[in-house]
Amino acid sequence: MADNKRFDYERSDVPIRLVRWLAGSLATFILVVPLALPWMFPQSMMPTTPASRPALSSNAPPLEVNPRDSLERSRQGGAQFASSYGWVDREKGTVHIPIDRAVDLLLHKGLAGWPSP
Repeated sequence: MADNKRFDYERSDVPIRLVRWLAGSLATFILVVPLALPWMFPQSMMPTTPASRPALSSNAPPLEVNPRDSLERSRQGGAQFASSYGWVDREKGTVHIPIDRAVDLLLHKGLAGWPSP
């Protein structure tokens, strides 16, 4: 059985006034922005040379040239800290002790407020 329905399409379009308004707004934006940016960021118009200081400084860390050596130094420092005695805050009487010693103390004394077996 053949279907005798006729297919149709939407007959309304976008109003031409809207298209003109959008095109005019886009053209205005494209013309106004390059004129407004130097007024908003006057330092961008100052002449610079390669020897001059950058206009905006950053506090970014320096680039790591040899990350493997840096990682090894960090690991050695951490291992040395974990196996030594020293002051954390001398005025408050806070010290750091080696991890093995801390584990032994916890096994013998336990933690205050922690149930013991």
